[in-house]
Amino acid sequence: MKKYVWLTMLLTALFATNALAAGGRIAFVDTQTVFDKSKLGKKYQSIVRDYYESRKKILDMDADEIQRLQDEYARQGKLLNEKAQKEKEESLGRKINDFQKKREDFSNEISKKNEELSNEFNQRMVDVLKEIVKKEKVSLVLNKTINVLSKAEIPSVLYGDADLELTDKVIAELDKKEEKQP
Repeated sequence: MKKYVWLTMLLTALFATNALAAGGRIAFVDTQTVFDKSKLGKKYQSIVRDYYESRKKILDMDADEIQRLQDEYARQGKLLNEKAQKEKEESLGRKINDFQKKREDFSNEISKKNEELSNEFNQRMVDVLKEIVKKEKVSLVLNKTINVLSKAEIPSVLYGDADLELTDKVIAELDKKEEKQP
């Protein structure tokens, strides 16, 4: 992981040096802030949250049903003959297996939906950023932080003058475009 961080810093320095040598400007954007604060980002967050909540309701109903069946079996288990006990246990086992499979399927669906929306958001954000970069005559744009294997964020811009940050401009442009959407 240290190699990855150092490589990223080295490449960033190299690109920055080339951009400055070519007479360009460097700027940076906090993409997480853009996602958190823009109308489009909030819309996508809401879609994923609603998607999650709808799946959670289904799983909660199934979990309640399994709990009811377990409670019922605990009360009646000793009164049932061996064959009836075995049938109840197998039925309960199938329900639990089905529940676990459904939970895994829902988790995969949510991850896929989240990835799909993230890719769509990133594309729209990059399109807006390209427009701003042309207007501002910026040669290189850095992301303020980078995710390392989705476990931690590491700052890739340790310091930057506030006038080099494009985050608020990106949010404003994304919001304008979102307001124009039907």
